[in-house]
Amino acid sequence: MPVDEKDKRIKELEEELAQYKPNGSLALYYELNRFVNGVVSIMRTQSLESLLKPGKDEDAKKFEKTMALIKNAKEHVSDMADIKSKLRLSGDEKKDIDEMPFIESIAETRK
Repeated sequence: MPVDEKDKRIKELEEELAQYKPNGSLALYYELNRFVNGVVSIMRTQSLESLLKPGKDEDAKKFEKTMALIKNAKEHVSDMADIKSKLRLSGDEKKDIDEMPFIESIAETRK
Protein backbone atom coordinates (compact mmCIF):
# COMPACT_ATOMS: atom_id res chain seq x y z
CA MET A 1 0.00 0.00 0.00
CA PRO A 2 1.48 3.39 -1.00
CA VAL A 3 2.38 5.84 1.76
CA ASP A 4 -0.35 8.32 0.73
CA GLU A 5 -3.02 5.64 1.02
CA LYS A 6 -1.68 4.54 4.40
CA ASP A 7 -1.72 8.12 5.68
CA LYS A 8 -5.27 8.57 4.42
CA ARG A 9 -6.39 5.31 6.05
CA ILE A 10 -4.71 6.26 9.34
CA LYS A 11 -6.51 9.60 9.32
CA GLU A 12 -9.86 7.87 8.66
CA LEU A 13 -9.28 5.45 11.53
CA GLU A 14 -8.22 8.25 13.90
CA GLU A 15 -11.43 10.15 13.08
CA GLU A 16 -13.49 7.03 13.70
CA LEU A 17 -11.71 6.41 17.00
CA ALA A 18 -12.36 9.99 18.08
CA GLN A 19 -16.09 9.33 17.87
CA TYR A 20 -15.78 6.70 20.61
CA LYS A 21 -13.64 8.74 22.99
CA PRO A 22 -16.22 11.13 24.48
CA ASN A 23 -18.27 9.90 27.41
CA GLY A 24 -21.51 8.45 26.04
CA SER A 25 -23.76 10.38 28.44
CA LEU A 26 -21.93 13.59 27.72
CA ALA A 27 -22.13 13.03 23.97
CA LEU A 28 -25.84 12.16 24.25
CA TYR A 29 -26.55 15.44 26.05
CA TYR A 30 -24.97 17.54 23.33
CA GLU A 31 -26.53 15.52 20.49
CA LEU A 32 -29.97 15.97 22.07
CA ASN A 33 -29.20 19.66 22.38
CA ARG A 34 -28.40 19.84 18.64
CA PHE A 35 -31.64 17.96 17.85
CA VAL A 36 -33.74 20.34 19.95
CA ASN A 37 -32.06 23.35 18.32
CA GLY A 38 -32.83 21.86 14.90
CA VAL A 39 -36.51 21.47 15.81
CA VAL A 40 -36.62 25.09 16.99
CA SER A 41 -35.08 26.20 13.69
CA ILE A 42 -37.75 24.29 11.77
CA MET A 43 -40.50 25.77 13.92
CA ARG A 44 -39.25 29.30 13.28
CA THR A 45 -39.58 28.85 9.53
CA GLN A 46 -43.18 27.62 9.73
CA SER A 47 -46.35 29.56 10.37
CA LEU A 48 -49.42 27.96 11.87
CA GLU A 49 -51.32 28.68 8.67
CA SER A 50 -48.72 26.91 6.52
CA LEU A 51 -48.93 23.87 8.80
CA LEU A 52 -52.72 23.70 8.74
CA LYS A 53 -53.14 24.45 5.03
CA PRO A 54 -50.24 22.90 3.11
CA GLY A 55 -49.70 23.99 -0.48
CA LYS A 56 -50.15 21.74 -3.50
CA ASP A 57 -46.56 20.51 -3.47
CA GLU A 58 -46.30 20.18 0.33
CA ASP A 59 -46.81 17.09 2.46
CA ALA A 60 -50.38 16.74 3.77
CA LYS A 61 -49.02 15.28 7.02
CA LYS A 62 -46.74 18.27 7.66
CA PHE A 63 -48.71 19.36 10.74
CA GLU A 64 -48.60 15.88 12.31
CA LYS A 65 -44.88 15.50 11.61
CA THR A 66 -44.13 18.93 13.08
CA MET A 67 -46.17 18.18 16.19
CA ALA A 68 -44.33 14.86 16.63
CA LEU A 69 -41.01 16.70 16.41
CA ILE A 70 -42.17 19.22 19.02
CA LYS A 71 -43.32 16.45 21.36
CA ASN A 72 -40.00 14.62 20.98
CA ALA A 73 -38.07 17.84 21.55
CA LYS A 74 -40.04 18.50 24.74
CA GLU A 75 -39.17 15.03 26.05
CA HIS A 76 -35.53 15.53 25.11
CA VAL A 77 -35.38 18.81 27.04
CA SER A 78 -36.54 16.95 30.14
CA ASP A 79 -33.94 14.22 29.57
CA MET A 80 -31.26 16.83 29.00
CA ALA A 81 -32.05 18.51 32.33
CA ASP A 82 -31.57 15.17 34.11
CA ILE A 83 -28.30 14.43 32.33
CA LYS A 84 -26.98 17.96 32.90
CA SER A 85 -27.65 17.84 36.64
CA LYS A 86 -26.30 14.30 37.12
CA LEU A 87 -23.07 15.02 35.24
CA ARG A 88 -22.80 18.61 36.48
CA LEU A 89 -22.33 19.93 32.94
CA SER A 90 -21.55 23.56 32.23
CA GLY A 91 -23.26 23.81 28.86
CA ASP A 92 -19.90 24.35 27.13
CA GLU A 93 -19.28 21.12 25.21
CA LYS A 94 -15.54 21.56 24.70
CA LYS A 95 -14.98 22.52 28.33
CA ASP A 96 -17.06 19.59 29.59
CA ILE A 97 -15.24 17.08 27.38
CA ASP A 98 -11.82 18.42 28.36
CA GLU A 99 -12.52 18.64 32.09
CA MET A 100 -14.52 15.51 32.87
CA PRO A 101 -12.24 12.88 34.37
CA PHE A 102 -13.01 9.35 33.23
CA ILE A 103 -13.79 7.98 36.69
CA GLU A 104 -16.27 10.81 37.33
CA SER A 105 -17.99 10.05 34.06
CA ILE A 106 -18.80 6.47 35.08
CA ALA A 107 -19.09 6.64 38.87
CA GLU A 108 -22.29 7.29 40.78
CA THR A 109 -22.31 9.71 43.68
CA ARG A 110 -22.71 7.97 47.01
CA LYS A 111 -25.40 9.18 49.36
